[in-house]
Amino acid sequence: MTRLPRTPVTAASRARIIEWLGSPEIRAKFLADGLKFSLLLLDQYEAGVDRILAERAELGELSWLGGPALGPLDWPRNQGGEPLAHIATILLTEAQALLESRDFVERDWPEPGARLPATGYLEVFHHLGTYGNPEDDGTGGWLVRHVPSDGVTFAPLVEGPDDLDLPHEVCQPVLLGTGFSVPRAIDMVHADKAAFEAAERVDEETDAAWTAWRRGVEKVGPPVFPASRLYGHSEAGTAYAVDVLQQVRPLKDESDSYVLLLSIESWTHFDGWFGDAGSFEVWMRASDLESQRFEDAWCMIRTD
Repeated sequence: MTRLPRTPVTAASRARIIEWLGSPEIRAKFLADGLKFSLLLLDQYEAGVDRILAERAELGELSWLGGPALGPLDWPRNQGGEPLAHIATILLTEAQALLESRDFVERDWPEPGARLPATGYLEVFHHLGTYGNPEDDGTGGWLVRHVPSDGVTFAPLVEGPDDLDLPHEVCQPVLLGTGFSVPRAIDMVHADKAAFEAAERVDEETDAAWTAWRRGVEKVGPPVFPASRLYGHSEAGTAYAVDVLQQVRPLKDESDSYVLLLSIESWTHFDGWFGDAGSFEVWMRASDLESQRFEDAWCMIRTD
């Protein structure tokens, strides 16, 4: 059985990532122009709320997917009165610590740009029957919020209401880890054959590396999967997302841009939540992120 990744994928620095992209085995240095820092959601903990509670008992805190939300909270519902599913709670102090790591010595890495608040939590809810099409604007199909924290007390955990219908229960604590992102092969479909095949190699190698990191090993056998992440590029391709965003959240000016805030894969824990092997994405304009206007975030289930 083939063991992946075949090459030593690294996220240690911009220079080393670019060196890897340009290596004879990968031959994809052209992708360096789109290189972005990202934070991987590594599911190395056992599933369940007990792991979250155990961490709190030791005065620590985790991020997690699914499971309970932070209270106090009137559980969000869409305009039709249906409850939203809790997708993620992300500990932002952990994210900020990684962004500011002393291990990064290059001035342009992580690259400058709009970022999440340095403290508190990012919390995301979504109605699983809402796909983020333009006509979904104003339907209450999702909630993206910043939950402040005093850094001393823990917010109570709130379970979903009895009428919340989920494909299956998910509660997966995650560790944040540094990674990177370049445009996916799906964004290169109009490039020449050599460029497309190089992008496919990068997809396979990085997916394999992230899968191995999630399992705490050096190499894995196929199949390999994309990793859920903060920031970076869309696993499903950027073109469709930007087309929708231009209709519903047009950029404020020429200096504005679209930021992929959160991407969640559904090959593992969320299997069946986002359609048939779809992915879940949270997008914001950079101008909204800088102003913390999370009410203007746009969420999509990508099955295109």
